[in-house]
Amino acid sequence: MAKKDIFDELDNLHWEMERLFHSLFNPKHPFHLLADRKWKPLTDMYGVDCDIVIKVEIPGVEKKDISITLEGKQMVIHGNRTNPIQEKGIMYHQMEINYGEFERVLMLPEEIEAQRIKAELKEGFLFITIKKEKKKEK
Repeated sequence: MAKKDIFDELDNLHWEMERLFHSLFNPKHPFHLLADRKWKPLTDMYGVDCDIVIKVEIPGVEKKDISITLEGKQMVIHGNRTNPIQEKGIMYHQMEINYGEFERVLMLPEEIEAQRIKAELKEGFLFITIKKEKKKEK
């Protein structure tokens, strides 16, 4: 039986804790009142060849309303989605779409080349492509 690396287990625990916190503090969940008012867009992160790709679901958000910052292996995606309906006297019968300020903090799974990041907003998705750092041969 192969031994699992302790760091793999810690990484799995980290992702599970993030998933639990996301579900607990999701604005559609009653506990959202305990959390900060920013909503968290749904996000996928995957590897393709020499790249890490982050796909963020943010329909209705304009490019000018998005900022991406990177500090070490932590990426922060921040922005704002404005409700296009601004009529006075409107009474919602159902409201599930998140508006206002959003933020998503992601830990990148490996070292990257910070100067080689590309972002593209396409059909309601933000695609962030980051070059993985080339591994040095020993």
